[in-house]
Amino acid sequence: MFILNRRNLLALGVAGAATAMASRLSLAAVADTKVFTADEAGVMVDSTVIVGEKSAIVVDAQFTVANAKALADVIQATGKEVTTILITHYHPDHLLGLSVLLDRFPEAKPLTHPSVLAMINKASAPTLKALTAQAPKGVFPDKLIVPDVLTKDHLLLEGERIEILDPMHGDTEFVTPVHIPSLNTLIAADVGYTDTHLWLEENTTPDQVSKWRDSTRELEAIGAKTVIPGHRKPDSRSDASIFAYTRSYLDSWEKALAASKSADELKAALLKDHPDAGFGFALQRSVAAIYKN
Repeated sequence: MFILNRRNLLALGVAGAATAMASRLSLAAVADTKVFTADEAGVMVDSTVIVGEKSAIVVDAQFTVANAKALADVIQATGKEVTTILITHYHPDHLLGLSVLLDRFPEAKPLTHPSVLAMINKASAPTLKALTAQAPKGVFPDKLIVPDVLTKDHLLLEGERIEILDPMHGDTEFVTPVHIPSLNTLIAADVGYTDTHLWLEENTTPDQVSKWRDSTRELEAIGAKTVIPGHRKPDSRSDASIFAYTRSYLDSWEKALAASKSADELKAALLKDHPDAGFGFALQRSVAAIYKN
C-alpha cells in the first residue's frame, strides 16, 4: 500500500505492477510526498489516494468540476478499484467533487463521520445553491451527494488498517484526520495548512483559535513522518512543519486583529506576514467575517 503521487503514477505507467508496488513503498513515506493538489481556482485543496495492490481509498473529493475530473483521471490511471471515498469535513471544497468521482467510480462508497454528516445535512445544500447561482454553469457540480455514515473508527484496505481519528477543531468545528500507521502518514485535512492563507471565517474568537492550536499539537504528537495538509501549494512539503506554519499564521491573525481598526488594515497585516501565501480567497472571507457590513 502506498500514497499515490505524481511520481508513483508515472512509475505505474512504465513498470510492471509488482515492481512498481515494491519499489514505491519507501518513497511514499518521504517528507516531500505529494498528493493531488488543486489549482488556485480549486482553492489549493489536497485529495489523497491510498493505493493497494488491487484497490484504493480516496480522502476528500475536490471542489470544482475541473479539479474533480483531474483527480478522477489520476485515480483511473492506476487501474485500481476505488472502494471508499472518505470526506473529512463539510466544507464544499472537500465535498462537492464527490458527484464527479462517483460518476467515474460508481461502486465506491462515500463515507463520513456522524458529526460531519450532521454539518453536511445542515449547511451543504444552501452552499451549493449559492455557489451555482454565482458562478458560470459547469464550474461547480450541479448536485450534492450526501455520504453514508461511517460506523467504525477505521477503514481496511486489503487488510491494512487506516485509522479515522475523532473529529477535532480546525478551520471548522469537526475535521476528521486520518492516520495510516503502516505508511507513517497522517492526513491532517484542514487542521493543517502550509504556504497558504488560513480559512478563519469560523475562527473569529480567541477560544476558537486556541482550540485550533490545541488540535495541531495533538496531531503533531502522533509523530508521523509524512503529514498531508488540507491546503497548500503544489510544491509545498508534506511533513510536520505544517503544524508550525498553521500556528504561526494563527499568531499573525491574533496579532493583526488586536492592532487593526479596519478590514484594510487587517488584510495588509496578514499580507505583510505572509506575502507569498496562496488561497487568497480564504484571506478575503476571513477578513470579511470580522468586518461585516
